[in-house]
Amino acid sequence: MEDRTPAQPSGQGAVPPWLVTALAINASSSVPPYEQVRTGLLDLVHRSRLPVGTKLPTVRGLASALGVSANTVARAYKELEQAGVVTARPRLGTVVAQGSGDADARLADAATAYAEAAQALGFTRRQAVRQLEAVFPPS
Repeated sequence: MEDRTPAQPSGQGAVPPWLVTALAINASSSVPPYEQVRTGLLDLVHRSRLPVGTKLPTVRGLASALGVSANTVARAYKELEQAGVVTARPRLGTVVAQGSGDADARLADAATAYAEAAQALGFTRRQAVRQLEAVFPPS
């Protein structure tokens, strides 16, 4: 049975085993490790596995637990902060932000509208996804 306890590190850099499993890095993936960490954390926030106010592990602690560099985790945290999903507070750590659910709801609404429009125009799922990927700048 999976532990559903939020990531509240008990000590400096402590990372719950369920979080390590949830964020496991696929070294053979074409997706960069920082992006795997970022999207993994974002998914956990959206599924309320990391609720608002949850303190995330330290950059060094999570990097060590995942077997990646601290810069990888720092970049993922920075991008999540820029998106308003987390808030970094010096000496206090990084926590899931208040408004993270609001942005998710707005994005879900936009995604639904896009999918409905694509279907109404006769496009397949693959064609719609390809069009969406074309408008995102490379990361």
